[in-house]
Amino acid sequence: MPYRMLWLKRFNFMETAKLEMELMKAFEAGENLDAKLADQAELASGGDAEQIWKLEVWQKMLIRIRKMQTLMQDKPDPKA
Repeated sequence: MPYRMLWLKRFNFMETAKLEMELMKAFEAGENLDAKLADQAELASGGDAEQIWKLEVWQKMLIRIRKMQTLMQDKPDPKA
């Protein structure tokens, strides 16, 4: 993919949201997110700009997912 197209994708909210949703669905399915990111890091190590961008988006999204997990653990049980 030409660099110019990747630049446009980086600033397109919908393209970023698609990648974020991909990781969120993996979380909801109970997948190992650390392993998933490690696999993506391996792909990104090849130097492909799109794979590097995907890794960056996933790394940021993983931080948000971890925060959500913490908030969910700290929340009292409404049925109690």
